[in-house]
Amino acid sequence: MDFLRTNSFKIVGRLMSANLVPSVSKKGDGYISGSATVVSNMGGVDNTFEVHFYTSQKTKDGKESQLYLSYSKMGDLVGKKVQIDGELRESRFWSKSSNQMASSQQLSGRFVRGMAESSIDEATFELGGFIVDELKERTNKDGEIYRYDVAIGQANYKGDMMSKFVLHVNPSDREIVNGVRNYQAGQTVKVNGNLNFIVKVVTSTSKNEGGFGEGVTRTFTNKISNYFIQGGSSPITDSAQGSYPSDVIRSLVSAYKAHDAEIMSNAKDSSPAPVEESSVVTARQTSLI
Repeated sequence: MDFLRTNSFKIVGRLMSANLVPSVSKKGDGYISGSATVVSNMGGVDNTFEVHFYTSQKTKDGKESQLYLSYSKMGDLVGKKVQIDGELRESRFWSKSSNQMASSQQLSGRFVRGMAESSIDEATFELGGFIVDELKERTNKDGEIYRYDVAIGQANYKGDMMSKFVLHVNPSDREIVNGVRNYQAGQTVKVNGNLNFIVKVVTSTSKNEGGFGEGVTRTFTNKISNYFIQGGSSPITDSAQGSYPSDVIRSLVSAYKAHDAEIMSNAKDSSPAPVEESSVVTARQTSLI
């Protein structure tokens, strides 16, 4: 059965750098990997996107990969307008600093092509799956809501594992907040939105309380990556449209937890951590993981 796996992004902007390096695996297979930086100016604000790339040199039938050729020539497009199409990827890992599982969300590029200088910059995404975590408030130290988060799960192509993607809602978009708030855990939905990746350079100077002279001035870079939802479907219940049945969701969530336990065990070099069995999905749950 085909479950909803809509997952795509489109970025139009100026290619600032392309750092892709050809390599050979231990098995002797050629591949190319690396990242590229694209800057898109939207609403008068520069958005900086780091897009990751990987592809084998040969296709499954032994032919030269057109993606490999495209990536190897990407440097020729630096300084020019480009369009990059790809999908969101989740990477799970054990964080030693926080002593818990952590997740990074990346832009995985696939197709790259040059665009006319007159092309309008944009950065959009579409994602479909089932609600893992219902809408949650994110507040700053003053108790002010600066963002809402919602998590969507999506099965891989084999249907034996899932990824979890955290998307965001701008508090000022009340219509979007109210719409996403109606989504319940376990419901199948499809949303679309804008990528908002801002890099801010912040300078702060400490005070020498009770001391003398000037304080220490520090400058650091703050990267803010938002996946702002701009629209969404009503809950999808038709299996022909890719809805996720509750038993499939339970299986995917259990596999996700088991994979986390394996990563945790390997990182700690200890016996496997116990995996909590997933309970039956109900509309009362606000989180499935």
